[in-house]
Amino acid sequence: MENAPLSVTELTAGIKKLLEQNYASIEVTGEVSRLTRHASGHIYFTIKDAHASISAVIWRSAAVRLKLQPKEGEAFIFTGSLSVYEPRGTYQLVVRKVEAVGAGQLAAEFEQRKKIFTERGWFDVNRKIKPTKLPSHIGIITSPTSAAFEDVKKVFTSRPSWLQFTLAPAVVQGGGAASSISHAIHQLNHTDSKPDLILLVRGGGSMEDLWCFNDEMVVKAIVDSQIPVISGIGHEIDSTLADFAADIRAATPSNAAELACLDRDTLRSKLPRTSLLQTLVSNHLNFSQRQSSEQFTQLQHHWQRSQDGRFQHSERAASNLIHSYKGGLNQHRRSLSELKHRLFQQEPRTQLRRRQQMLQQCQQHLITFQTHGRNRQKNQLEKTSQRLIWLAEKNNDTQKQHLISLQKQLEDLGPIQVLKRGYTMNTNEKGKLIASATQLQPDDKLHIHFHDGKAQVQTIAVSKAKTT
Repeated sequence: MENAPLSVTELTAGIKKLLEQNYASIEVTGEVSRLTRHASGHIYFTIKDAHASISAVIWRSAAVRLKLQPKEGEAFIFTGSLSVYEPRGTYQLVVRKVEAVGAGQLAAEFEQRKKIFTERGWFDVNRKIKPTKLPSHIGIITSPTSAAFEDVKKVFTSRPSWLQFTLAPAVVQGGGAASSISHAIHQLNHTDSKPDLILLVRGGGSMEDLWCFNDEMVVKAIVDSQIPVISGIGHEIDSTLADFAADIRAATPSNAAELACLDRDTLRSKLPRTSLLQTLVSNHLNFSQRQSSEQFTQLQHHWQRSQDGRFQHSERAASNLIHSYKGGLNQHRRSLSELKHRLFQQEPRTQLRRRQQMLQQCQQHLITFQTHGRNRQKNQLEKTSQRLIWLAEKNNDTQKQHLISLQKQLEDLGPIQVLKRGYTMNTNEKGKLIASATQLQPDDKLHIHFHDGKAQVQTIAVSKAKTT
């Protein structure tokens, strides 16, 4: 038996079921044409490309939530589902979301940057700074002509009158926005009167409008800020990487201002009674004064004992140093005197005179015995004379070498050689020897004696040895 033919209703119902099940959620890109906004709030238009077109509708319930409205002649990415209108047998795209062309790439870029910054630890909760509950100075970074700035100022009218705020104007949309925002954060961190916290605020917009708040330069500036940052960017559904890096994320600019400081009524309700507060403060001041007085007395007594001990130790050290120096100097003088005496006894001229005296005596003996054999004695005398002269010259050379050796030993033991080994001798302007740091005062003039000269210096500061 052959199957009965389908009715139009049955065929249309089958197509409807097939299309709506298989295309329950799709993305379509194309150009908007024949756009009509109905009085009911629905939006009807056609999506087309070079070769085809499809009807589309945005119901009023979805239209009021769109961040980006479709415009005639512009291309967009539409997210929605296919729906079949059975009475006419036509289908259309029911649009739920509208994005600019390229928004998909931006979303992918957003997720990639978010992953990279997370791996760097920029979104780590432990890194974030907890703002003070009662700030006295708040920095605001936004455009001075923006609605967000007006919203913040409106909230601040209900805050305490002593609250001070500083505007660091910045471009919050476009090519130079990232650099402008990061510069403003850096400026507030390095001003002389730093604020207690920073509000980074901007009104709502599309992903492209808020893209500067996903820039690495802005996110790193927030991470590096020594001042806590509260972000209030866009609406509650908007999300930027600056929000993840901020120490506190607010839903809106107004909410950021509310989180920054409690209003006057709330603060007033938290204050204790004036009389009780006065009593507590008075008791605390009295206790602090007594404690400070006792600590000062103890510190003064300890300081005096420390000074006395250091003075005694310094006096003993100076006395020991002078005694040691004088003893060493006297020892060197005695050694030098002994060496001089020994050197004089070994002087070649003295030895030569002795030899000459011996020679003269020998000559006298020769004259006495000349009559007993002039020739024999003359020869013997000549030999003896030559022998004596040779011995005298030899002895003279030996004594010279010994003298040179003694002179070198004397020089090695002398004060000049001591100075050549890196030591110096210091005297004041009157020529008095300086042997201790206690003899010096700042701006004293000294003479420093080296082995090859001397230098005049002036003290800048005197540091005495610490006692243990």
